[in-house]
Amino acid sequence: MGSTDLVTEQAVLDKHCQAWRQAGVFAFDTEFIRDDTYDAQLCLIQVTTDGDVVLVDPTADLDLGVFWDLVVDPDVVTVVHAGKEDFEVCYRTTGQVPRNVFDVQIAAGFVGYGYPLSLLRLVEFMVHKRIAKAQTLTDWLRRPLTEAQHRYAIEDVLYLPQTYRRLSSEIEQAGRSAWLAEELRQVERPEYYQPPTADRVQRLKGSSRLDGLGLVVLERLVDWRDEWAQRRNRPIRALMRDDVLVEIARRRPSKQSDLEVLRGFPQSRNRRVVAELLEVITEACKTPRSEWPKPAEHREETPMAKAMVDLLSAVTQAICYEERLSRNLLGGAQRLRDLLDYASGNGDQPERPALLCGWREEFVGQRLVELIEGRCELHLSGWPRRPRLRIASHGKRKRTHNTDQG
Repeated sequence: MGSTDLVTEQAVLDKHCQAWRQAGVFAFDTEFIRDDTYDAQLCLIQVTTDGDVVLVDPTADLDLGVFWDLVVDPDVVTVVHAGKEDFEVCYRTTGQVPRNVFDVQIAAGFVGYGYPLSLLRLVEFMVHKRIAKAQTLTDWLRRPLTEAQHRYAIEDVLYLPQTYRRLSSEIEQAGRSAWLAEELRQVERPEYYQPPTADRVQRLKGSSRLDGLGLVVLERLVDWRDEWAQRRNRPIRALMRDDVLVEIARRRPSKQSDLEVLRGFPQSRNRRVVAELLEVITEACKTPRSEWPKPAEHREETPMAKAMVDLLSAVTQAICYEERLSRNLLGGAQRLRDLLDYASGNGDQPERPALLCGWREEFVGQRLVELIEGRCELHLSGWPRRPRLRIASHGKRKRTHNTDQG
């Protein structure tokens, strides 16, 4: 399995970081706990270049800046698996985003291995090894680490270099290196780790049913809840759940008794917290109507519109199957609806839909537009034993696309 070195001294960490920089590529993972705090408590960093794994102990008296300097260095390739949470630690610590990232989970989706794929499954596919995943609920702050923890931590990164090399080769052979690079650039955007409040509000269940003023109130409440939790280094759920936040934005209470009847608000009898909350609502309600966000448009989807979404979804799935790219990388059904609106001229999107941007447009977007505009023909044969969907384009773009699932 390779040697293991638990780093607790700065001079040793500095030496390792120098070696990793000279290698030009390294893989890493982290173990952290965020049960009772706002920010994740970093407990362990596992690093490897190829074979030997180094375990860095953040609970020791170490300046980890020398390591994060590697992660944000555009001249060094940083290999991870599903690395967003690991990079969030870097961003919060340094204020800088990672650069030159290779996320093997995302990369696997570009050559037909599925997305999102667990590390266990990916390692089985890539290097035919089986790793143990039995320490996910362990207390990584306890010292000394157990033998089982050591093994788990090592295996989390041990096979990443081999996986990286194989995926790099397959992606290059498939001619999709530029597509992957485009997709991975998202991790180099600060908004990826700290999205605007308006974007976060849209992701809250129930927010689409709020009116313009309700959305204003909800945005202010989201910011206030974050500030409260961050000041105390407490998880945001310690103040209130998302559904309670949305309900308060809908009701817009004006007195404490209105809040006491709500479940899921542990601080409802804390006069100071309630006073802050009511003040936030009062100030938000003073926002001029001209500054209110536009509420979500509620429209009944016609049977034919539903059929069109189903048709586009089936065609997209067929293309992805035949050309070995994970369907999940393209996004969900809402992106198909956005494309339909845009192609029909019924939408009011100020920007092109996601399926008509970048690699998604090149891979499938234009083909779907041809289908919507009647410039494609679909032929199904061989059902049920050897189903075959043939998609024939005509007009200026000549393309014949076959899927055979036998």
